[in-house]
Amino acid sequence: PEEAEAAKRTNTLPENFENDLLRPFMDNLALEVSRALQFFFTSTQYNSVDHIVLAGGCAVIPGLDEVVANRTQVETRIANPFVDMQLSSAVTAKRLSQDAPSLLVACGLALRRFDA
Repeated sequence: PEEAEAAKRTNTLPENFENDLLRPFMDNLALEVSRALQFFFTSTQYNSVDHIVLAGGCAVIPGLDEVVANRTQVETRIANPFVDMQLSSAVTAKRLSQDAPSLLVACGLALRRFDA
């Protein structure tokens, strides 16, 4: 996993990576999201959702939100818990936006009250 992440970040993935691995992965992920939605609809009183928010390291795969939106017919966004936050000059905005979907749980935990 660490080697794959490093290859992704340094853009040193194999030539056939997109067609042979990435595209099928994105299609399968979209299928699983669609199945999860169907399960949600059949196990609750709800029959629609307004939008889907993708989080985690895979959420930053270019075009994943579009693949999920096309498969589910639901507006799909990439999570960014820092969207309206002022950033320190020490923070690299581009790097933070790349990592933001992976930091959603950490941000939620940081907002929790510790005295409750």
